[in-house]
Amino acid sequence: MQDFASAAMVRLLVRAMAAHGLVPPPPPPGADGLAASHVPLAYKRSVVETVLHQGGLGTLLQLAQRVDLLAGDPVHRALLGANDVPELMARWQRLERYVHSRHQVSITASAPGTLALHHHARPGLPEEPHPTESLAVLGVLVGASQALGVRGLRAEIGAPDAAGHRVHLQMEAPATAPAELHAQLAPLAGQRWLGHWTLHWEPRDSKAPTTPTQPPQPATRLCDALPWPPLAHQLARHVLHDPAAQHTVEALAQHTGLARRSLQRALTERGLSCRHIVTEARARVAAQWLLESPHGLAEIGFACGFSDQPHFTREFARHVGLTPARYRQAFASGGMPGPG
Repeated sequence: MQDFASAAMVRLLVRAMAAHGLVPPPPPPGADGLAASHVPLAYKRSVVETVLHQGGLGTLLQLAQRVDLLAGDPVHRALLGANDVPELMARWQRLERYVHSRHQVSITASAPGTLALHHHARPGLPEEPHPTESLAVLGVLVGASQALGVRGLRAEIGAPDAAGHRVHLQMEAPATAPAELHAQLAPLAGQRWLGHWTLHWEPRDSKAPTTPTQPPQPATRLCDALPWPPLAHQLARHVLHDPAAQHTVEALAQHTGLARRSLQRALTERGLSCRHIVTEARARVAAQWLLESPHGLAEIGFACGFSDQPHFTREFARHVGLTPARYRQAFASGGMPGPG
């Protein structure tokens, strides 16, 4: 299956290879600078094989952690809007569902500051992920966790019942040399244990002030011209700051300091609802992405908080009047929509 999650991973690896002096394979014919939603699976595998040939498993894990090289991409902004590791995992899992990924990360156990994870085939699909695919996913999750400012992050790689053969990585310590890391990982790859991980970190003090991982963006003003009351504009700016978050009525009420029913009543009196405000805000930031970036529709839909591609297409058309594809076709180049 060719999906945009694979495309984002390929973009990361290709950029990281260049940043670390490695030579990526030529891009596939017809690729839109690796910004489109779909990258041929064969090309993705050729990139991974090239990394293994030039640097080994340790290099693959370290390159996949370079999520900073995706800065400016919708997926990067969506993932790093998370407040902590559990929320990051929830966003990653939603990303997998959004694209109907063949593989998924499941949480097998959890405790404060600990998550046990398993990367495996989605139920009903026979093909388990290749060990290198699992290693690359782990690298992205570790890199994203580090970007969130998580303290004391460490990872254990290997099956829980094979503790004597697990690889232990302390992320705040000096990085293990790629060759040494490869020697530790290779036996696990042979046993197909690279898809079993346990992440440990220092839980954040809930009373301590938090620093946003993403600075405020001009996009938070996209709804300001609408004739809405101040309360609605407050909610819209909150949604636009992180459209990928799950903006439930309960969460929005908590943000405003109002009871759920009080919030709903105040909006209803002005002919509005939480759902309308959230969707309008998401549609407007999606429109901005469609006009100003080359990224694929699926990647934009996920980053703007829509549950799946049909949901994105339906809600965007309801608020804007055109489907995302026709909107981009009509206005990104200054043209007009064709028939159909």
